[in-house]
Amino acid sequence: MFRNHLLSFSPCFFVSLHHERKSQYHMMNEQEQAIAKIQQTMSRCIQESARTLEDTIERKAEVLSTEEMTEIERSEYTRALDELAIIYAQYPAVRTIKEYMHLPNFLWESTFLESLTMEEKRKWFHSHSLATYDDFCKDNTIFDQTFPYFSIIYKIIVNERYADYLKQRWEARELRTFEIAGEVAAVGNKTEIQSIDKAEEDKQPMVTGPADRYTFEHTLNDEQIESLVDCVNEVRMFKGGEVTFEQLKSIFDCNPITPFKSNNNRLIAFFFDQLSNRSYITGNWQSVIARNSLFLSPQKDSYLNQNDISAALSRVRDIHMEKKLEKINLYIRNLKGLSE
Repeated sequence: MFRNHLLSFSPCFFVSLHHERKSQYHMMNEQEQAIAKIQQTMSRCIQESARTLEDTIERKAEVLSTEEMTEIERSEYTRALDELAIIYAQYPAVRTIKEYMHLPNFLWESTFLESLTMEEKRKWFHSHSLATYDDFCKDNTIFDQTFPYFSIIYKIIVNERYADYLKQRWEARELRTFEIAGEVAAVGNKTEIQSIDKAEEDKQPMVTGPADRYTFEHTLNDEQIESLVDCVNEVRMFKGGEVTFEQLKSIFDCNPITPFKSNNNRLIAFFFDQLSNRSYITGNWQSVIARNSLFLSPQKDSYLNQNDISAALSRVRDIHMEKKLEKINLYIRNLKGLSE
């Protein structure tokens, strides 16, 4: 019956349907291209501002004491979070930007455009601005009339990146302080108690305070880890043969069967950063990797430390994202559908 009904349509109907779909494809392609041009301008504005903030902290660190820098960074971190809280409360339409801000085309990939009114969408897709980057430096709101929320999105990503940068500096400093204290304690213990079997002592789990976390505290189930196995193998995150389920699970459990040798530190940094952003692992994942000696460097047989990982994560944000990074993001976004 359905077949007879289908045959009742004239050939013109199918030709019309084909042209309609083709037209929709071209419209979508044109819209994506329009957003891509705006994205280039916004990404430059964000990158330059973020670099300026980070450079300022680095230059201050050259002449100020650790105590002075700790206070400055704490104040800056609090300011950034306070500003973000106000923005998220006032502008619900931009809340999803944080989840996608690591992508090179976050404007298109996020749900931000979908949340706009018809008039606001029309402006983003069809408006043009003669303003330049130099004009933006003088007035951060210069694009807002043409592209609603432009300056708001800019502020969100700059503050999120700045806060993350300051947090990484704090974690690296805390880790170094902890390592120094451990070295001093080890020397003292060796002098006072000669009978301690140091090899066995090193195998024991380190007892730390509530704030010192050295496990991923992951919430991944077996099906999700299986998916991530496919991910790391597809992008060739590690050197050697393919990673198995048991091997990757042992990494997440911080009890590696064997340490993996990194093929590209940026892939590892992006992988764990995305898992952390979606709350599958702790925000202190960089410390966890360093403290548990989980990965070997690509060119030498030394373990990745927190500085290596932090530098790799910074380089991810400074360059155009590779297809491999986009694949990682897709795999991790799809983990939600595999939750129990």
